[in-house]
Amino acid sequence: MILTLADAARCFGALAEEGYDKTVINSVQTDSRTVTKDDLFVCISGDNYDGHEFAAQAAKSGAAAIIASRMLDDVDAPVIMVRDTLKALGKLAACWRDMCGARLVAVTGTAGKTTVKEMLYAVCSQKFSVAKNYRNFNNQIGLPMSMLKATDEQELWIMELGISHQGDMEELAPVASPDIAVITNVGPGHLEGLGDEAGVAQAKTVLLKYLRQSGSAIISRDYPLLWDAAREIVDAPTAFSTQGHRDTSYVASFLGGAEVEGWGRFDLRTPEGEGELIAPFCGEHYAENLACVAAVAHELGLSREDVINGLKTLEADTQRFCCKVGGDVTVIDDTYNANPLSMRRSIATARELAGDTPLVLVLADMRELGRETVMRHEELGTIIREAAPSAVFYKGDHRQDVAKGYGGDITQLTTPDEFITRWNELGIDRGVVLVKGSRSLKMEEYANILCRKVKAGMQGDNQ
Repeated sequence: MILTLADAARCFGALAEEGYDKTVINSVQTDSRTVTKDDLFVCISGDNYDGHEFAAQAAKSGAAAIIASRMLDDVDAPVIMVRDTLKALGKLAACWRDMCGARLVAVTGTAGKTTVKEMLYAVCSQKFSVAKNYRNFNNQIGLPMSMLKATDEQELWIMELGISHQGDMEELAPVASPDIAVITNVGPGHLEGLGDEAGVAQAKTVLLKYLRQSGSAIISRDYPLLWDAAREIVDAPTAFSTQGHRDTSYVASFLGGAEVEGWGRFDLRTPEGEGELIAPFCGEHYAENLACVAAVAHELGLSREDVINGLKTLEADTQRFCCKVGGDVTVIDDTYNANPLSMRRSIATARELAGDTPLVLVLADMRELGRETVMRHEELGTIIREAAPSAVFYKGDHRQDVAKGYGGDITQLTTPDEFITRWNELGIDRGVVLVKGSRSLKMEEYANILCRKVKAGMQGDNQ
């Protein structure tokens, strides 16, 4: 499949001028610094930049054409004018998907969407040539750019959609126009832009309005707000669960750790049967992901055995509940992001993995919670108290709110080096440490320095 400049122009509703049909687009770029010969440069305007200011540089780098929403001077390349360059980027991605004829699975949810996408990729790659978006490139730029990087040889595209404000899904869903829409869960995430949990459910389920004809919806049955909102749009969504709801065909549960470090044992029930399996991930929250993946796989014609075999090839993301072992200390790096739902799940799983050994929590603020910020951090303190950790370290503005719910001492974090000094004072040589917080707080710095410390200690013991 070849995308020409004429194809792009027609996609935008513009006239294909003479020669456009012979100009083959190499790739689509939104950053002028990455433009090479025959690329299509789309001028995107952000809060702190305007791509139109770099259009001339893109032309000098060999751009086949420029997509712009205002007149440009001194640009030595064809310019296609559109009303909104961001929407044009989405339209181009949708057109490219139609030209390729690929089936598209769209995954959204408050927590676990990236993990589900990666699990689906591992499972589906056994039978299909599959495209996916990189990590969480899932917004109004990341989604279309991921789709435009896919090829016509990749028959299945698995795309993650992330939203943080009302109206976001109305912009993303038409671009994806999925054959299968997946909503993993809903919880108190991005409340600053979505209002409350009911608002989250309503915003996520907008995706279902853009299902293609004969498309399927895969929805968690465990969240009443989500299920009810989905049923208002789709008569008969396919349900998955970790709670064994009646009339739910896809159910999974976490049975505990496996003999292999970092692996877990799960029970999985599908229409093909029920039984135990082991997989390269561990924790109750992964049971939800597993049930979801099994439901999607079945919709794609894959078997329960395909799911089990595919998941064994999954490689852990280094910042998504990745267990790093140093002697008798397991450091869980779950630093990619945090919201109340994922924080509660991670703490519960860390407590279970620790068993009767010490549990240490190294946490940070949860961002974008709007008017519920204080309440949710006090609630986090209560969750921490129930987990009964041996020590709690905290970084961020809401330590006192967490301490109020916790009812105990919480050590404030300042720098990674200061944290290691405090860690040494604990004298802990066995147990589990969970490191988690919102992405902007860079908690991976604390996970990394702790991993180096415990591994160095292990090497010293072996000398």
